[in-house]
Amino acid sequence: MSFMEIPTSKDVITVSWVQEVLSRYFSHQGNTGLVVVKSLDSQGAVSPGQGFLSNRIALVAMGTVGDTPMTTHLMVKMFSDDPAVCDLVHDLRFDSIEVNYYNRVVPALRSEVERLEGAAGSKVEGSGEEEKHAAVPLPVPRCYHAAYDKSTGKSVLLLENLQSKGFFTKKFSDGLGLEEMKLAVSALAKFHAISYSAMQRGMLPPSGFDWLFDASEEAATSVIMQVFHDGVKQFTTAFPDKSELASLLRRLGERVPGILGSEEEGPLMVLCHGDCWANNIMFQVNEAGVPMEAMLVDWQCVCCAPPSNDLAFLLLSSTSRSLRQQHTNDILAHYYSVLTTTVHKCGLDFPPYTLDMLCAEYHAERVSGLLQCMGSYDCFVADQASMERLRDSVEELRESNLI
Repeated sequence: MSFMEIPTSKDVITVSWVQEVLSRYFSHQGNTGLVVVKSLDSQGAVSPGQGFLSNRIALVAMGTVGDTPMTTHLMVKMFSDDPAVCDLVHDLRFDSIEVNYYNRVVPALRSEVERLEGAAGSKVEGSGEEEKHAAVPLPVPRCYHAAYDKSTGKSVLLLENLQSKGFFTKKFSDGLGLEEMKLAVSALAKFHAISYSAMQRGMLPPSGFDWLFDASEEAATSVIMQVFHDGVKQFTTAFPDKSELASLLRRLGERVPGILGSEEEGPLMVLCHGDCWANNIMFQVNEAGVPMEAMLVDWQCVCCAPPSNDLAFLLLSSTSRSLRQQHTNDILAHYYSVLTTTVHKCGLDFPPYTLDMLCAEYHAERVSGLLQCMGSYDCFVADQASMERLRDSVEELRESNLI
């Protein structure tokens, strides 16, 4: 099977296919050594919580690059076996968006990282270790291969397996604590700043963004409307004593098309993750269990938007109301500090965008954040704690007169 072919199952992912993919990857990195994959060890499916819309298999490729031993931990992300899921992914363009993201955007962002280091490296390891101590590390998994076949609707991604480096996803029902949130918004701020720099330098021209996720597209709006109303039904069942909140949500549902079609450009536009919540953030902790680093995964909804697009959904979906009440200002200030520092490291003057402007955008963007939460109701209904967190988010917006 040629690297151009998209595997239809884990059984057809062969040593020769992986070798060809890695050979092309290392060659593009400037390494002229011959890549030889001597063995391919399957680690089975990636653990639950790492995505609902695709099949994910962990592999370890062992061999050499030139005379240097190579052990590369991989995660293969393939299309789902469920026809309904495949149709949803295809209708919303999730697969093609993520492939375009890794093929078109990430190389430009990594070029920015390399530019800041003074010279592009050509190291043998493909695990991303060369960026770990970079001045502005890119909090995105390394991609060895990304392909999409429009005629069949099939796609494949070959990514570094972050779990092999000790990264994990927290249980959604537990939510994220303050230190985890600071790491998460730091990762967002670095990504936002590097994307802003790449756009300002013309490495990511606006004319090349016609493939980004757009919630106002007819197919996306239709799906969002459906899942929102399904979420309201689940909410009503879970909280029969909260009929007033359910009524507010139903009225909000009538406004969904208008909300999705009314997005305006803000004073600062960046590339946003678009689906930034706890299940799409992986953390690494030290020996004492203290969170030390965060990586952002699952890029099916990447879009061009104000930073608050990511921050509102992240805070409403993945933190408790008590944490938001006590620490939202601190979290936003921490994000803003990392954002401005990173933009300056990129050699750019920061645009006229103050912390007060960010805070105002965040508070207004919470309505859209709640829409995303309701659209993700199937994750909240996993247990009572998650549903109560969703209820608290609805009450928070009611008290703020946003719904």
